[in-house]
Amino acid sequence: MKRILLLLTAIIVVSCGEQTEKERITELLKAKIGNELPFNEVKIGEIENGTAVIVDDSWCYWIDKSNKIYCVNGTGKSVYDVKNSECEYAPIKAMFSDIEKIVK
Repeated sequence: MKRILLLLTAIIVVSCGEQTEKERITELLKAKIGNELPFNEVKIGEIENGTAVIVDDSWCYWIDKSNKIYCVNGTGKSVYDVKNSECEYAPIKAMFSDIEKIVK
C-alpha cells in the first residue's frame, strides 16, 4: 500500500510539472510581444497545420510548427509591431471569424 501511495504521488508531481500547450503558446507570444497585451484570456486551437491563437477576444495570431508567429488580423499586427519590425500575415486561408469558431 505504501508503495502505491508513493507511486501515485510521484506520478502527480511529474504530471503537474509539465507545461500545457496553452501555457507554452502564451509564453511564446509574451516573449515576442512583451506586456503590450493583458493576456487575460488566451484561446488556442489547431488549424491548417499550426496553432491559431486569440488573445483577449481581439488579437489573433497563427503559429506554425517551427514556432514562427504570424498575424491573422490588423489588431494583432498593430500590437506585434510595437516590439518587432514586422509581422507577416499568416499563410492560411482561415480568417479571424473562422478561427473564433475553433479556438477554446
